[in-house]
Amino acid sequence: MTSPLFETIFLEEGTERLPFTQKVLSRLPGVPVERVDSSADIEERLARTQTDVFGAGKRQLLLSRFRGEFLKKCPGISPGMVCCNYYVVNLIKNCIYDCSYCFLQDFLKNNPVLTAFANPEDLVTELETVFREHPNRSFRVGTGELTDSLALEDVLPYSEVLVPLFNRYSNAVLELKTKSDCVDPLLALPDAKNVIVSWSLNPPVVAELEEKGTPSTHARLTAAKKCFEAGFKIGFHLDPIILHPGWEQAYQKLVDDLFSAVPPDGIEWISLGSFRYRRGLKTVIKERHPETRLFHAEHVPAEDGKFRYLRPLRQEAYDTLRKMIQKKSEAVSVYMCMESKEVWEGVTGHTPRADKKLDVFFDL
Repeated sequence: MTSPLFETIFLEEGTERLPFTQKVLSRLPGVPVERVDSSADIEERLARTQTDVFGAGKRQLLLSRFRGEFLKKCPGISPGMVCCNYYVVNLIKNCIYDCSYCFLQDFLKNNPVLTAFANPEDLVTELETVFREHPNRSFRVGTGELTDSLALEDVLPYSEVLVPLFNRYSNAVLELKTKSDCVDPLLALPDAKNVIVSWSLNPPVVAELEEKGTPSTHARLTAAKKCFEAGFKIGFHLDPIILHPGWEQAYQKLVDDLFSAVPPDGIEWISLGSFRYRRGLKTVIKERHPETRLFHAEHVPAEDGKFRYLRPLRQEAYDTLRKMIQKKSEAVSVYMCMESKEVWEGVTGHTPRADKKLDVFFDL
């Protein structure tokens, strides 16, 4: 790393001698290290000294031990929404990037310190037990719910633990979802058969304004091309789709660039999702990102309580993007994230079960 990512590294009691902790400390020389009883000690300090506590929390690193069950069903399951049977593993909480629309600003407002769990060996034991006990079940597991899966891979090397684990089980797929271009650690690993690296993408005009601190859209696509050429499976998430003047042309250019970077036979799926948020997040976004253009369009509460673009606008956006993708390749699987059956049927004419490639993931 060319500059310090963190102002301070905090070690929760009991983590000092863990192998993962020692590895992290060796990769962050020169960063002050303090011992704390819990994250509450750090949060109290930030509350006294910082006006943007959530932003300040991104610049602290707490190494802690996770004591619960790592593997959970995706909390995106909402009333009236189609579920893709996704599982999540949270090894990190909070993210070094600062996207204006990020739900973590509200979700982690009382627990903002960037926290990494230093006991990945316990995760390996848990997942191996689950995968062995359910050999006929397909597990698609992601690590990018509360963080970016790869942005900190240089200093928090979870992939070197996770990738070999997933490659041992034919009923499990690991998805590393990212906006990062930090792929060199992945490229150094010997086998990529059960790993999908997926990129969240927006057109440059959106990314430059709303996705602060992230690599450019071009840099992400260059990283995707590198991973494809190294044998990794690739996914893309056009999510959140943000409607703005000229959005059709901007997203057409994005789709063109996407397929120029990775050919259709290298793409496992492309997901589409519109900008959505819970009521409390809007105030936080306006306070922390006053320049945002997220709220220039009208949003209304949907069945799950989240605010979304009006259904006709969402369907038009999905239909437009889906046709753009299909013109490039009809073989690439396209699905919609956190959308209702009505929207699915309005856009595609059917439910997800009609896509054989995605059948193993969708549980209707």
